[in-house]
Amino acid sequence: MRRSTAYHHLPAVLAVCCFLSLASCGLFLQEAGLKNYRLDERVQEKGLNDQQADFVHLARLLEIGFPQLDSVFPKHEREREQQAILAALALEHDPVSFVLQARRYLSRLHNQHTSIRLKNGFGRTRYPFEVFISRDQWFLLNIPKQQDSLLIGKRIVSLNGVPIAEVDERLRAYTFAENKINQQYELRSMALYSNPAYLRAVGVLREGDERLVLGLEGGRELRLSPVADAREAALHTITFPDHPLTKAQADKPYLYKVDTALRMGYLQFNHCHDSIDVIEGMQSYVKPWLQPMARAYLQGQFRKEKPSPRLRGFYQPEHPTFKRFLREMVDSLNANGVEDLVIDLRGNPGGNLILGKQLLYFLTDREGLEGFKEYAFTSGIFKQYFTKEYEALEKAHGGRVPQGQLVRMDRDAGLFAEITDPASPYHVPPDRPVFKGRVYLLANYRTGSAAAMLTTLFQDNGFGKVIGTSVGNNPTGATIWTPMELPRTKARISIATAYLVRPKEDRGKEQVPDIWVEYTVDDLVRGVDPYLEAAMQEIRAARQDR
Repeated sequence: MRRSTAYHHLPAVLAVCCFLSLASCGLFLQEAGLKNYRLDERVQEKGLNDQQADFVHLARLLEIGFPQLDSVFPKHEREREQQAILAALALEHDPVSFVLQARRYLSRLHNQHTSIRLKNGFGRTRYPFEVFISRDQWFLLNIPKQQDSLLIGKRIVSLNGVPIAEVDERLRAYTFAENKINQQYELRSMALYSNPAYLRAVGVLREGDERLVLGLEGGRELRLSPVADAREAALHTITFPDHPLTKAQADKPYLYKVDTALRMGYLQFNHCHDSIDVIEGMQSYVKPWLQPMARAYLQGQFRKEKPSPRLRGFYQPEHPTFKRFLREMVDSLNANGVEDLVIDLRGNPGGNLILGKQLLYFLTDREGLEGFKEYAFTSGIFKQYFTKEYEALEKAHGGRVPQGQLVRMDRDAGLFAEITDPASPYHVPPDRPVFKGRVYLLANYRTGSAAAMLTTLFQDNGFGKVIGTSVGNNPTGATIWTPMELPRTKARISIATAYLVRPKEDRGKEQVPDIWVEYTVDDLVRGVDPYLEAAMQEIRAARQDR
């Protein structure tokens, strides 16, 4: 499949592009320009409030579109939870209760591409503290200025007397992430631990409670009251020094550096997007009648020296296509006698996996490498969003595509099928320069979607060592970002509608790095990058063994 991954922010960017290309149509284009799937039949049950009706709608969409649903969330369990949730929403049918119930229900799928959110979120009331989680332990990362700053960095052992391991487990039941370290990152990045609604839902706060007591190592306690707006909480001013080499530059989709003295190269790959990909991606997310105008707008932006800030991170004028960037980079690596290349995917949320395959193509001239086995879960949802892919399935099945089944799409064409096809916009000529040195890949819980899949392809095909943690998406399971909007609450949802199987199935459903590395609080304070340190240790060992 051409796009076997999530785009996350790209639909929003394309919506803005549609709006800007026909500004006189205003908000209508921004709202109507993107695809949205709704069930043909309306919810018929009488007496349902908006939240109940939309939950029924959501549950039905899952039944239609999510692959292998029974294997991860058995039918009898779904039906039991549906009845419990409908009863709960009859008593409390406010937006917060709805999202809490829906998040817990969807969390049973453990799928990053199947999620729900409200446009306005949960409000801003929070407890004023920040945490860092490392190797299953929680640490205080920041607290109010009136509190003793020496408490920063202390390990948290409980919240209101509930052991932190139990708090961790209960909160993770409201996340969509696919493995433990990613669930911990999600509860931390969304600050679920400081949100009164979630703390009540998991039993840390009881009805009428306001005070939150943090139990710290050594018997110390920290007592906090909620603040109305977390953005205005007066916390200590804390800055962590950036590492001079690996400092994140998220406004650039990709960049590289060469250290001639160390004979080492560094590639920071932040987004799997370029000018070709952005235009191609429009076909999946923008309605057909608006695509010509959106295409014209994007092509106009790509001719500018300074395109719209909305495209920042998806496109850069100095390197409009990733394949041209890769040719320049590998030529530079080879010309400078670079022996070791470090690829950094830690800030890459995904995009188009084909760009990742282009990278691998410049790292090897081996043949017979394996890609993912890619399946569509055939339904009206998949057909509406991925029209070209569905048309290819129709052609392969004589016009009759089996419905409600996993249908193979890739036809075992090999890892580089799109790259070696001269008719493909992603084609790279076979005379490309190839980097012959050793390669190390840094990845963690922020490595998502296409970047997570790239990590698996890199590991399963023996390109080099993976250093870090498990990535954001498991390599075998449901995938693809398919955004929709529920009819009454207007909650934004996505439902995975395809399925992937990693090249080396015997490695398991979760991607596990060759060398496990996590930051500590001390690393943050000192500006140390333990991932890079581990890579450098491997580089030194490899050079000594020559």
